[in-house]
Amino acid sequence: MSGAVLTVSATSAGGLAGSVASAPAGSTVVLAAGTYTGPLVLDRDITVAAEDGAGSVRVHVPEGPALVVLGGTARVAGLTLRAGGSDPAAGVSAGRLELVECRVESTAWATVHSGAGELVLRDCEIVNETGAGVVVTSPDGAVIDSSRLRDIGTSALVATEKGVLTARNCEIGGSGGNGVFVAGSASAVLSGCTVEAAAQPAVAVEGAAGLTATAVQVRDAAGVGVFLATTGTVSLDDCTVPGSGTEGIYVDAGCAPVLRGCRVTGAGGRGLHFAGRAGGTVSDCEVVDTGGAGIGVTTRARPEIDRVVVSGAGAAGMAVDADSEPFVRRLRVLSPAGPGLLVDSARGRWETVETERPGGSGVHVRGGARADLVGVSVRSPGGHGLHAESGTLVVAEADIEAPGGDGVHVDAGAELNAQQCRVRGPAGSGLWFGERSAGTVSGSEIAGAGAAGIVVATTEPVRILDCAVYDSAGPVLVERVADTDLEVRELTESGNDTGPVNRPAVATSASGAAASGAAPAPAPPPVRRGNDPLSALQELVGLESVKGDVTSMVNLNKMAKRRIDAGLSAPPMARHLVFAGAPGTGKTTVARLYGEILAQLGVLRKGHLVEVARADLVAQIIGGTAIKTTEAFESALGGVLFIDEAYALSTGRGGTGPDFGREAIDTLVKLMEDHRDDVVVIAAGYSKEMTQFLAANPGMESRFSRTLEFANYAPEELVTIVRLQCRKHDYRLADDAAQALLTYFDEIPKDGTFGNGRTARRVFERMADRQASRLSMAPPDSADDLTLLTVEDLETTP
Repeated sequence: MSGAVLTVSATSAGGLAGSVASAPAGSTVVLAAGTYTGPLVLDRDITVAAEDGAGSVRVHVPEGPALVVLGGTARVAGLTLRAGGSDPAAGVSAGRLELVECRVESTAWATVHSGAGELVLRDCEIVNETGAGVVVTSPDGAVIDSSRLRDIGTSALVATEKGVLTARNCEIGGSGGNGVFVAGSASAVLSGCTVEAAAQPAVAVEGAAGLTATAVQVRDAAGVGVFLATTGTVSLDDCTVPGSGTEGIYVDAGCAPVLRGCRVTGAGGRGLHFAGRAGGTVSDCEVVDTGGAGIGVTTRARPEIDRVVVSGAGAAGMAVDADSEPFVRRLRVLSPAGPGLLVDSARGRWETVETERPGGSGVHVRGGARADLVGVSVRSPGGHGLHAESGTLVVAEADIEAPGGDGVHVDAGAELNAQQCRVRGPAGSGLWFGERSAGTVSGSEIAGAGAAGIVVATTEPVRILDCAVYDSAGPVLVERVADTDLEVRELTESGNDTGPVNRPAVATSASGAAASGAAPAPAPPPVRRGNDPLSALQELVGLESVKGDVTSMVNLNKMAKRRIDAGLSAPPMARHLVFAGAPGTGKTTVARLYGEILAQLGVLRKGHLVEVARADLVAQIIGGTAIKTTEAFESALGGVLFIDEAYALSTGRGGTGPDFGREAIDTLVKLMEDHRDDVVVIAAGYSKEMTQFLAANPGMESRFSRTLEFANYAPEELVTIVRLQCRKHDYRLADDAAQALLTYFDEIPKDGTFGNGRTARRVFERMADRQASRLSMAPPDSADDLTLLTVEDLETTP
């Protein structure tokens, strides 16, 4: 009797259960208004509907479920279902259940449970003051549309095990647990829903569960708004999280969500918080008026953040710590109570960052952190524009305006590498290097400083290259300590207060000279002005192939920076090098200049050269080699480690046995990998022996991926070296002496004792000695004779 319509009243013979049980498959059972004792057990295609619409029919079961679907497709409309026992009021064990305009009440662990089969709720209301609202464990799926879940004792909407849940345009509120909880291997899709007043994280995703949320509002959570700690796929699009008691969106446990177009407002803690190795991407989001940092990245998290605005944060605009490493592009921070960006014991890269009116510094680096910034704008910070308290700050293309402190302030032990920066109107100095700090600033400008343009109070290396200081209230440059290692090249200045600067007297005691008004320390020593290292390289005699290789690597580094600035990946580059060739061919000189060039480019922090040989790396006792090698290596961090005669490490020279040398090699290989971004290692030696050196360790050849060959100098080039020595020491070389030198260098044996450039310098020194002896026997007629080296002064016997 398919398609039949049966009308049942509360007083019908057989009751509700009997009436429905006798209805044929495909029929519609219409219930007259009233209260029924139930239960409804449906195992076939059937429709049960309230005759007078929603709320007119009540099905109350003191014990057990009010509605169970065991098969077929059951459609129930307009009923109020209430169960008073320990079982859910409605459950699906097989088949499909559709609840339309129903109210379901329970005091059990769940109000509606879908363990198998399909569940559909449309325009329904779910209430459970004791347990959960809807629990889905069925992989066949549950769809909840335009429904309300309120006054829930634990979690309102739960998908767990392998459950599949879709919720659209639902109102989920007043829950003692989570508003939405997704766990196990379940997946949930939320769209247009509102989740409010949850006692625990309003939306929580854990385990291996997945979540896709679109246009979801998570409002007034007592704790965390959205908690994501899953290895599954998570995406949040156009979601809003207002008024969370603690964090707005908290990402943990390696989760890597995609957050797009989301807005977090009024969070009691951080707006966005990434922790516990979390990753993922954040784009086109906004964080407003948080009690803590706008964005927090901690405990080794590595998110990628793009086009995010943070305003009104109660602490830092963005705070990064605990070995985290974010990559951030197009971040804007407005009026945070603390720094615009705080990096503590972490590292990361920021491109195109704007911060306006931060209560602290624009950027603050501390705790040994490293921050790489490209394209930074800082407006009116309460503290310094950029502040490196400790650690390393690498910055390019910064624009700093009206800081309350110094433009750029580098504290004890910190390092700065800054290029193309502009500081305008700082209340303090434009650039301050504190005790034990170091760094390089190039191509930068300081204007309108309230104190000195540049202050150097450190004996560590500081380089100021191609910079300008205008209109400062103090001197252009102040050195506050003696024996500064300061190099200044091409410093332009005008309009500064250039009056005399005295160092403060050294404090001794209340009765000492400083306290008694003794004379201040003498004025600072003059600034050294050096040559451009790239120009110095090109001026070296010969080495045309090496110059071409170095120039090619320099251009590659420049292009890598431009590609990174454009958002592209960097090209592959040979960082560690082998210099192969005979002694005296300029390997050490080229290594020193190469380090200085890389420091100017911002590739290295210092660019200094540390030269070592086997004796500096290999110890006489077991276990000592690793310690010596590590100490030597760490002294070169930020610069170049030059290992002369590196092949000796693999041949067992020096009496300490080959194993000790190989231990040094093994230690070097590991250190080169651990510090691959902070040092350049150059291994030098004869070409043949260096091939053996590279074969000494399986990882060695991959670390040194480029070899530069230093050929012997030609006789003409050796004569040129002698001429340069003459010019340096105010001598002249007679024409016949130059020709005799050319013949001498052509005929001299090029064996293992031949020293190339060193041989040429020794020849010059010997000629000067012989000239002195010659002139002592026959006094010169004029001063010109004192400067002239002749063929008589050349000892022609090789």
